Amino acid sequence: MNIEGYVRDVDNNDVVVSAEIPNVFYKKVTIPQALYNKPFSIPIDVLADGIPPGRHTITVKVVDPYNFKDERTLNVNVSYRLRNKSFILINTPVDISTSYTDYEGDPKYQDRYRYDHDPNFFDNSMGMIGDSGLWRNSQYQSFPYSGVYTATFQARDNPKNDNLFDDYRLWSRDNLSSMTFHVHRKPIALFSAKLTGGWLQITDSSYDLDHIKAYNKGLMDWQWQYKKNESEMWMDGQPPAQLPISEQYDIRLRVRDVDGENGAGVWSDWCVRTVGSAGNLPPVALFTVEPNIVSYRKATTVTDKSFDPDNDPLDVYSWTVVKDGWQQVWSHWGGAATPPNIAAYGVGTYQLTLQVHDNRGLWSEPYSQTVQVMNHPPAAAFYMPSEVYRDTVIPLENLTPDPDEDGDGLSYGWNARINNSGYYYTSGNRSPVITVRDLIANYGISQQQAISDGWEMRLTASDGSLSSNATRLFTVKNHIPTAEISGPTVVYQYDNKTYYGIDVDEDSSDAGSLQYYWKITGSDGTTTMYRTANINIDFPDTGSYTIEHWVVDQIGAKSNVAKLKIDVIENQAPATTLTAPAGTVTNPTVLDAELQGDPLIGWNYSDPENDPQEKYRLEFFAADGQLAKTVENTDSTGGLRQYKVPNPTFERFAVFSLYARAYSKGSWSEVSNEKAFIIDNPPHAGFTLMTDTGRNAAAVPIYRTDVLQITSTATDADIPKGDSIKHQYFLKPSSGTEGLASVQESFTKQFTSNGIFTLRQVVMDSLGLYRELSQNITVVNRLPQVTITYPTSTSAANPTIVSTLTPVIQWDYQDEDGDVQQRFKVRIINLASGAVKAQSGEQVSGAKQWKVPSGTLAENEKYAVEVEGYDGFGWSSVSPRKYMMVNLLSIKGAVQHTEEWNSNRQAYNLNKSGNAESPRGYTVYWAGEKFVLQGTATGLPDTVQVTMSGGYSAQLSPTGSDKTKWTGELADPSFEQLPDGPVTFTFTATNEFTTKVDSVTVTILGDWSEYYQSHRVK
Repeated sequence: MNIEGYVRDVDNNDVVVSAEIPNVFYKKVTIPQALYNKPFSIPIDVLADGIPPGRHTITVKVVDPYNFKDERTLNVNVSYRLRNKSFILINTPVDISTSYTDYEGDPKYQDRYRYDHDPNFFDNSMGMIGDSGLWRNSQYQSFPYSGVYTATFQARDNPKNDNLFDDYRLWSRDNLSSMTFHVHRKPIALFSAKLTGGWLQITDSSYDLDHIKAYNKGLMDWQWQYKKNESEMWMDGQPPAQLPISEQYDIRLRVRDVDGENGAGVWSDWCVRTVGSAGNLPPVALFTVEPNIVSYRKATTVTDKSFDPDNDPLDVYSWTVVKDGWQQVWSHWGGAATPPNIAAYGVGTYQLTLQVHDNRGLWSEPYSQTVQVMNHPPAAAFYMPSEVYRDTVIPLENLTPDPDEDGDGLSYGWNARINNSGYYYTSGNRSPVITVRDLIANYGISQQQAISDGWEMRLTASDGSLSSNATRLFTVKNHIPTAEISGPTVVYQYDNKTYYGIDVDEDSSDAGSLQYYWKITGSDGTTTMYRTANINIDFPDTGSYTIEHWVVDQIGAKSNVAKLKIDVIENQAPATTLTAPAGTVTNPTVLDAELQGDPLIGWNYSDPENDPQEKYRLEFFAADGQLAKTVENTDSTGGLRQYKVPNPTFERFAVFSLYARAYSKGSWSEVSNEKAFIIDNPPHAGFTLMTDTGRNAAAVPIYRTDVLQITSTATDADIPKGDSIKHQYFLKPSSGTEGLASVQESFTKQFTSNGIFTLRQVVMDSLGLYRELSQNITVVNRLPQVTITYPTSTSAANPTIVSTLTPVIQWDYQDEDGDVQQRFKVRIINLASGAVKAQSGEQVSGAKQWKVPSGTLAENEKYAVEVEGYDGFGWSSVSPRKYMMVNLLSIKGAVQHTEEWNSNRQAYNLNKSGNAESPRGYTVYWAGEKFVLQGTATGLPDTVQVTMSGGYSAQLSPTGSDKTKWTGELADPSFEQLPDGPVTFTFTATNEFTTKVDSVTVTILGDWSEYYQSHRVK
């Protein structure tokens, strides 16, 4: 639309013409030198300029440079016809145009509408219309909540004006009868402006509630204008950064959102600010609330954006928060503050009002915003196919956000209906999987009724207090069955053939209830009808036959008509080929008389028409050409292809030949190929196993020193008729590989190793039949024997006494097989504890002695000795025990002076020589001295006796329980008469096991009086 007119100015000034719809539209043009009437034109584009529907008053103003003006008004009506994918403002009147046609000419009976509302398409959901997803009888004239809507319109025809025929009044299914559109809110222009020292500070806080989370707050354009306060015309663009502080300027801003075609939406209302003044301008109260629409489970944030155009400090804030228009829930008067979380006061509509006061005594105008705290209803939404069949597995894809915007968990109800029926409960799961077949079975819907485009599925989602619905229409279709004939197209006279209906109905509900139709047209033109799934047809005459076949499902849908033309040709004779036995006259099959007996005759049968075999004939001939036997049998099944000759029918070890014929539909086949066979008595294996020592190796083990005679006892019943047999013997160790041992009838064998051997005899006759016999032969090893020769004692009570801690154990080794000792084991056992005191371990050696390691035996412990020997095949039994004990008895004698006489000896020497040990050494005694005797012993002697030359003796006594020190004295008055010269003392130590002696010799020089005489002289 263009606003057109004329302007003039008697002063011939340039004038500015503007057109304005308050808070909606503003444009201006300049008309130069308007002395005479000059035309002007200001275009308005309803879409591009975002003019909302409604009645608008346009003010057209003309202003000269001196701010004189004139103005006129005009009215314009903007109506909005809703279009697909369009954008409209909340509460804007809209109209959806509808049309109705019916190709049968039926009048319209009823309209219905459904609006599917997605409230969460935009930020700050305002809620959901109460009947979203449900049918209603009238249109919405406007929409109170933001979101995406899909509007669906259906009309119902009236083929007969009689309510008895209500089931035949059908709803339209035209998929063009729906449209999708967006309902949104105006953006909000918001800014603050201060003038400080001539410098202008502007802070933009504009936003669109529908896109509050977007980086651009949902805005695509900003329109700034400014003017001096007294000016009538606005200048486009932001004001300069520097303004004179002595003049007042008005600044205004409006913003445009992105919710429109090509991303250009509607303009906001103007936001106006005033700056600059010789006096004091009042402050401006301003704040934002994030979000304005909030869940009762969430929180709001109030941000103060108040300012003073003169940049004066704000000293008083006056807040009120009023719920539902009457209940003041919070207030504040004092320093800077913001309200607490509004959602904490519960569900309701809250008006937040703020006034601010500057420090120069002026109050702002009150500034208010509305905050809605709400329980958001669930946003029910789901997807399902629009066309299904009765057997289609339908996953109901639940698109409902769960939990909902408030964080509430949801419950669900799924209900379906067909045409005008009531709703059928389907499931309570979130995303169930259903089939129409289940609904048919559960609610008694007929198969015919189910085939309809009048189905709808409704989802109801509930958070416990609020619920919403989503509805989807769908069509249940029927698969048309298909028919096909399977069977031969060329047959032979007299054939009986089965023809199969290869019928398919993709609806399993119909597959078992198909009705079958066959029409057979014979070669003579006669027709026959059948109602079975498959048919059998006889063809008695040659010529051409035609088969037609179709099926009808329970819905009444008829398949295609399948046709098949069949040519019937004259019958031909069969053919027979012998397959068993496989031999020929020159190379007859050899049959084992015991395993196979008389032959199993086999043959192949063929017929050009595939006619079945009705009977067969077999003819057997001897080697001289005479007929030996004829067999002829009927075949009721047509499948016989073999005949077993009863046993015994034919002579053994004689050649026979045979031929065959088959009969079908009045014709014998030609004579078959010739086959030949001979029935042979197989040989029987047998042998004996005897050693040169008279042992039967089949019954008892033998030894390596034995010579084994293997003698065959094999026979063959056909030998008198000229048959003969050959021998083979194979020998296999239990863990080795079988090898050929001999091809002689009988032979000898001596084994070189032990173990179990399998001897297998194979005997074969001249026709290649063979038998075999296996016998296990056990060759055992005779274990060696070990006898201990040292120690020699066989009594634990009287063991061999060993005078060393490392004795050498010796033994004797014997083996009946002549095997030498390869290893030995020796154990020495403490008889008191039963513990093994020393052992050799397994020694690889032929030695028959072993030295006990040092440090293993203890003295005076009794030991048992055991030995085992190994001959390379096995260990001997443990030898009979021998017993020993280590006793290291010893005695070391010493002859000493008494302390007094030793002192006398030393004094004498000092007197003589000045040396205490010369001239009389320690072993020199005066006759008459008492001899002090001392023995040092080992081996715990029981007694220690000392015998002195001349027959004197003394018994020594131990000084402790360890019996290592023995002491005593020997004195006698006759000792004064001992002549000078040597005197020998013999120390004898004795215990229960042995006796040990030691001798000590001293010298007699002078008598005891000599000492005193010497001292007196001195």
